[in-house]
Amino acid sequence: MLIKCPKCQTVYTLNDDVVSKDGIKMRCSKCGEVFKAYPEDAFKEPEPKQKDVSYAKIFEPFSKTTEEMFRPNLPQKVRVVRLTRYKNTINYLLLLALLALVFALLYLTRFDIVRYVPKAEALYQKFGIEALKDGFTLDFENVVSQEFVADSVSHIKITGIIKNGSKYVMRVPPVQIVVYNAQGKELMRMVHILAQKKINPEYKIPFEIVFPNPTPEQKNINVSFNDKVLKGK
Repeated sequence: MLIKCPKCQTVYTLNDDVVSKDGIKMRCSKCGEVFKAYPEDAFKEPEPKQKDVSYAKIFEPFSKTTEEMFRPNLPQKVRVVRLTRYKNTINYLLLLALLALVFALLYLTRFDIVRYVPKAEALYQKFGIEALKDGFTLDFENVVSQEFVADSVSHIKITGIIKNGSKYVMRVPPVQIVVYNAQGKELMRMVHILAQKKINPEYKIPFEIVFPNPTPEQKNINVSFNDKVLKGK
């Protein structure tokens, strides 16, 4: 049974057979009160009343607040910032790799781009990139040499056609002319730069070159392209 001190209300637990009908004399260990306890003074501790739990009411205050409910501590914030910087670095690297790939494709396909978009050649030249193929694979057609006299000076005139049989725009190289005598000895060598600097695919351009005749004897003339002039530029 439970006995309560009448002064300080301290509760004591006693066996039922200890308290007789005549009562039992007790001293409160807390306040020192001396009192007599009887069986009818005993009482039972009330059972706690179960309350109905309303989850809606529990979370209702949180639905009305605009403040952050859960705030990470400082180490977590530092880790989040570092992870964000790491992702940004990866994004920048991917962007640089993509730009490098685009520039590489533009460089490797520059001849085809100029073929379909001739104005792109000027853009390549601004960046110092040659976008025309060297025309050393161009062909000569109908090359004819003719000797004549003008102002009492003997001359040789060479005419012909340069043909571009490829699918690319070609740069017209300088034309080299070498004159040999009948014994194969070189008499003269000259390089002539044509006025037209490039030739489109499947196009032909005529040329005419006049130079002084070195000797009246019979001679052989060789016409070709000179790549040394281009390489020396």
